[in-house]
Amino acid sequence: MNPAGSMDRDGGESVHERRDSTTFDLPAVLVQLDDRTPTVQRDAVRTIRNEVEERPRECLPVVPKLRGLLEQPSLECHDEVAYCLAELAAESPVDVAPSADEIATFVADDPPEDATPALLRCLEEVAAVRPDVLVDHVDGISTHLENDDPQVRAGAAATLGHVAAETDAALENVRSRLGDLASRDPNPMVRERAKRAVDGLSE
Repeated sequence: MNPAGSMDRDGGESVHERRDSTTFDLPAVLVQLDDRTPTVQRDAVRTIRNEVEERPRECLPVVPKLRGLLEQPSLECHDEVAYCLAELAAESPVDVAPSADEIATFVADDPPEDATPALLRCLEEVAAVRPDVLVDHVDGISTHLENDDPQVRAGAAATLGHVAAETDAALENVRSRLGDLASRDPNPMVRERAKRAVDGLSE
């Protein structure tokens, strides 16, 4: 392994060293996210996308700005916004919970297909610690129990399961659908998540 500051075998800095030497300029990114120029906002989102896996804590302050981008229908990188929100929810769901209302509303309003799996993953993470913030979004989330993507069905079932187990939310109208998924869905992950949700309804 090259020691810090060493060269790679071609005489240049190693990739690892170049990565560690960069800094995430949060103030600059926040300014870019506020810029109404789509290309500038897209560049900011991609900067976050490139950093969020390695530096999720540093990226947490961008959550409200990312939430706002979901409300811009002309933005062409909703899938990347969704991915960043999901990663940040995995890091700190309590920091994303205040944005759950807008995220769940976007999920219910027929979002781009490539954004939906990450958004459901985001809501699942939030629901695990703050199911109360999603009580009013049961109907919108439950529509994705019919989604063709098993990841989306599983995410919707898991999110509803958390809400059912931890709050008094009425999920009786989706009980039969969850039961069908638990017993008949061809995907084992969906069956397992749906079964947990049904068990939560029964407690």
